[in-house]
Amino acid sequence: ALTLCAQRFFEWPQRNLSIMGITGTKGKSTTVTCLREIFDAWLKDQNQPPAGLISSIEEFDGFTSEESVLTTPEPLELFTILRNCVTAGIEHVVLESSSQGFKYGRLDDINFSYGSIVNIAEDHISDIEHKDFDDYKAAKLAMIDHSERLVVNLDVEYSDLMLEKAAERKIEVITLSTSEGVSADYRAENIRSTADGLVFDVKSTQAAERNIKDLYVSLHGLFNTENALIAIAIALESGVDEASIRRALSRVSVPGRMMLFPTADGAMLGLVDYAHNKLSFEALFQWLHKDYPNHKYIAIFGSTGDKAVNRRPELGVAAGENADVVYLTSDDVGYEPFDSINADMTPYLDSYGVPWTADPVRENCIRDAFAKAIELYKETGEQSVVMALGKGDESSVYKDGIYEPINSDVTVMKLLVEEYNAALK
Repeated sequence: ALTLCAQRFFEWPQRNLSIMGITGTKGKSTTVTCLREIFDAWLKDQNQPPAGLISSIEEFDGFTSEESVLTTPEPLELFTILRNCVTAGIEHVVLESSSQGFKYGRLDDINFSYGSIVNIAEDHISDIEHKDFDDYKAAKLAMIDHSERLVVNLDVEYSDLMLEKAAERKIEVITLSTSEGVSADYRAENIRSTADGLVFDVKSTQAAERNIKDLYVSLHGLFNTENALIAIAIALESGVDEASIRRALSRVSVPGRMMLFPTADGAMLGLVDYAHNKLSFEALFQWLHKDYPNHKYIAIFGSTGDKAVNRRPELGVAAGENADVVYLTSDDVGYEPFDSINADMTPYLDSYGVPWTADPVRENCIRDAFAKAIELYKETGEQSVVMALGKGDESSVYKDGIYEPINSDVTVMKLLVEEYNAALK
């Protein structure tokens, strides 16, 4: 009812906008950022207003840009943003869609010109979110009911369900893949990881003029090839030119996602990422094992309180299988005791023999982990990756109903590396 009231009050602004929707368990914020950057570059060349944005990182309505609280805002805020976009003369909006946004009807009567489900894996299972995985999966698949065209990554689990549901609705499907031997409308080939990011070729099986050779994307992690390719496919299908895509992706940066801070002497690589569930942990460690196979892995993370309790054992197992040392810290504990959250993870760390310590103050953990990495390098010459996970560039933690200000993981890691590098001179 609130969604309908908000739409009616703001006179259905979504009907005057071309809205592109992205959902998924991991990678949706990066995909949204790539898509927004591409459209902004393209629109600027045409002297048009930039794209509107609603994401877990930022909200932009044509007038102001603000840090987000929810991925998909509550109806009154959501339709205020969309109405402001119309007032500002914006035509295109990129909207990051959460499972909660679909389940509770915040996105009712919003149709996406293009929609994509980046991936689906078990997450957000709790008494106050989704009762089970089937409920969560159904919420993600609801994207298809809202989309005029669907972009499907054939490499991800449940892509068959996406295709099946799209066929039932008789909507256009654009397929993509990064795997050898898979036939798709768009493919990423010759994928290379470099010191500065990713390079790959985009091949369109439908239109050779859309092929892009040696496309540079300033993001780290081979998994980001898939995220970028979704944005590229939507852009090319929308008529965006190659030059705009190249220009945008050569400078794209996603706050708090795969941000690297190397020390000048190679002792340590600081890494800040929003990884906070099983799928994102596994993808991160897979990339580390490939690109930094001889480094020690020192992980700093926590898990949210009051919800998504299924994550805790999964994070414990993922860290236990891959990390050498773990620092457990706060990650929006809510009303749940810090020690209670950790108790759901530490048995798994113990079972793998991974040493761990706990401190609710994130900055303390980052500083301690940094010091440990430097000490290890001085004593043994071993290099480390110190990774602060789960909060990215967020500047607050939620505890007992209050958002408490903190120095973000990015701020702390960047400062420590800068101070260390300055002392080397």
